[in-house]
Amino acid sequence: MSNSGIHKSKDELEAEILKLRKEISQLKEQQSNSKQISRKSITNEKLFHSIFEEAGIGIAIIDKNSKIVKFNKIFTELFGYQDDELLDKTYFDMIPIEKRSKAKENIKALLSSKTKIYKAEQTYLKKDQSVIWLKLTATIISDKNGNPEYILGIGEDITEYKRQEKIRDVVYNISNAVNYSDNLFKVIQTIKYSLKTIIDSKHFFIAIYNEFQNNFSVPYIVNKKETFETFPSEKTLAGYVLKNKKSVLFNYKEIIDLQKAGEVYIAGILSKQWLGVPLISDEKVIGVLGVQSFDNENAFSNDDLSVLEILSNQICTTIQKMRSEDALRIERAYFKELFDHSPEAIAIVDNSSKIININQEFTNLFGYSKNEAINKSIEDLISTPDFKDDALKLTYEVAQGKIIKIDTKRKKKDGNLVDVSLWGTPVIMDEGQLAVYAIFRDITERVESEKKLESAKEKAEESDKLKTAFLTNMSHEIRTPMNAIIGFSELLADPVTDQESRKEFTEQIYLSSKMLMKLIDDIIDISQIDSGSLNISREKFNLSELLYSTHKNFNKERLKENKNEIEVLLHNPFGDYMVFIETDELRLQQIFDHLLNNALKYTNEGFIELGFDTDQNEQPVFYVRDTGIGIPEDKTETIFDHFTKIEDHTKIYRGTGIGLTITKKLVNLLGGKISVESNIGIGSIFYFTLPDKVSIPVLHNQNTPYNWAGINILVAEDEDTNFYVIKASLSRTHANLVRVISGDKAVEQCKQKNFDIVLMDIKMPVMDGMEATKQIKAFNPDIPIIAQTAYVMKNERDTCIEAGCDDYIPKPIKSYILLEAIQRLLP
Repeated sequence: MSNSGIHKSKDELEAEILKLRKEISQLKEQQSNSKQISRKSITNEKLFHSIFEEAGIGIAIIDKNSKIVKFNKIFTELFGYQDDELLDKTYFDMIPIEKRSKAKENIKALLSSKTKIYKAEQTYLKKDQSVIWLKLTATIISDKNGNPEYILGIGEDITEYKRQEKIRDVVYNISNAVNYSDNLFKVIQTIKYSLKTIIDSKHFFIAIYNEFQNNFSVPYIVNKKETFETFPSEKTLAGYVLKNKKSVLFNYKEIIDLQKAGEVYIAGILSKQWLGVPLISDEKVIGVLGVQSFDNENAFSNDDLSVLEILSNQICTTIQKMRSEDALRIERAYFKELFDHSPEAIAIVDNSSKIININQEFTNLFGYSKNEAINKSIEDLISTPDFKDDALKLTYEVAQGKIIKIDTKRKKKDGNLVDVSLWGTPVIMDEGQLAVYAIFRDITERVESEKKLESAKEKAEESDKLKTAFLTNMSHEIRTPMNAIIGFSELLADPVTDQESRKEFTEQIYLSSKMLMKLIDDIIDISQIDSGSLNISREKFNLSELLYSTHKNFNKERLKENKNEIEVLLHNPFGDYMVFIETDELRLQQIFDHLLNNALKYTNEGFIELGFDTDQNEQPVFYVRDTGIGIPEDKTETIFDHFTKIEDHTKIYRGTGIGLTITKKLVNLLGGKISVESNIGIGSIFYFTLPDKVSIPVLHNQNTPYNWAGINILVAEDEDTNFYVIKASLSRTHANLVRVISGDKAVEQCKQKNFDIVLMDIKMPVMDGMEATKQIKAFNPDIPIIAQTAYVMKNERDTCIEAGCDDYIPKPIKSYILLEAIQRLLP
């Protein structure tokens, strides 16, 4: 048989075999003894067997029981069996388990003549259980009566074709990324995910070489073992590839040998396998494409190396594209293939706006099939009357050779509008413009995001304005009391100032100090609340007493503000009974103080009322009511926001703009809710609830006089002003005071003398109060120590107690708190 017969195509071989098989069958059926027929039969038999054995594709014959009865040499080579091994096999032994059921159906269909010829591309199992792909053609061989007797199968090995098909898909995806992305990081991410279908790309990277700095930069890397932004080219595996300009596939031992030879130095964890391909452009290495495995010595093969070498050209193109602006955006050489599989909705439109073709994504986006769209005007199909004129204008501009890109809206088949980014490009050949290439990208999510961003931007700008106003206002609010303190202090220092003036100046300094302290308290409160570091302490206390003292103190504040036309009212539904509640007393006091100060600021006449009522669950509903200027309806939702103040154009109201913000946050921290009702020119009422019930227990009062004659108190305080406050507070107790100004001196005094109690400042020179407390408690664990500090941060009290202190009082020190604390701890 001639060589030309051996190298015929699969289709030609199939045709000849089928023809010969038919002729042989016909000849067998004839009973003639003609020598001419006999010779023809013998010739055809020889020709059939020659083609069967010498064909370049696998051929096998199976009987009705699916037993393999005849096969050629190529068939044995395909599956890796010896001849005698195959004779013991059935067709189903070659089929993967999950596909045997379907294979049995196909065999049955052939043997029953339901199927005349069966063609398919499917997988088979070789002897070593590896998978191969065959392009299969199967037909029936009938006996002399025309009944199916055998099945003839012809299989062409397309394993490599299928592998190349996967590689083409990867190349396609990467090509798509190159053409549709301006971002190198996104392209590399696409490469990584695409490679995952053919190799283990978990530790994939691209290192771009910087010739001037002689180092590599890694714009994207997925590597749990080590991460680098830049690394030197010297003594690295990537540098080895750079130097040798060739691809490498190293295993663990080869890498160690390179390190011993001084070629590389491994700083991180050693890879079990390392594959690297140089990225070469214009005969220069511009980077290295690499992938490594830290746990598998056989993760990659030379085939994988070949794949990366194929991809390296695409990656080089990507890098060069990023380096040379948009060099690859202009041409689309593979237009048809990209059109069919593009992730974007595409329509090709002639110069008169008639649709020539659309892709599947166009159907997915707009709902029109190809038959419904072709030869229709694109403006009539997807434009609404509101957008049609603009659409016609855009079509005309592109027809004139102009490229347009615009965000707009288009109509779906169901009538709904969709936000799209439209990109129109003329399709131009040598003879001129042929058509328009229109790409539609669904940007619904982006538009929604932009709306949200715009809203957030407006809020941020508003917040920035409020912050600026707040800072300006805060500067003014701080400077006002500071000016008074400094000014009156200078006047007090003047020797010619008389006693009466001194008393007045002192009073002004005190009032200004209180004003300044309140400002500082507000700033610290809002900071602690926002950072989540504000402590809440729940204890049972006399609510009636809190309301009474609040009413009394607020009345004094009203008089100081010269608002004599305002009446301050108190409402307690329990009358003279003492009502108790379990919550944070300090924070509840702050809430009332802020609401009352706010009411006083905006009320000039009428009344301000504070109090509470109870609901059906005996839970209190607190309120502060005023007859002030009122709050506009559109401001009632934002009145509790940071830095928000109600202003009018006739009067400037002092304040920081955070009082109500603090109030709302404190109410929330206590587990309650706050709301406001208001009418312009009539007044406002602020309600807030707490989840705690009120109660009326039986109380026993006891008064204890502070007479501490013979009591020795050690005061550790380095600031003179603070010591004078303590000294004045204890002046009527008859206690003996000894002062030291550092922690080490306090320790020394406690060793030399017996003290009944120690007042310990925390922040002192040489040795702080914490350390001093620890040392004193070490040799005198029974002595009571009270910490006093200006720190008001989270867990400050717990820190002091852990150091050994028995109690804690914050600065500025209030006399009654100090006296009560000492009384509790004295024997």
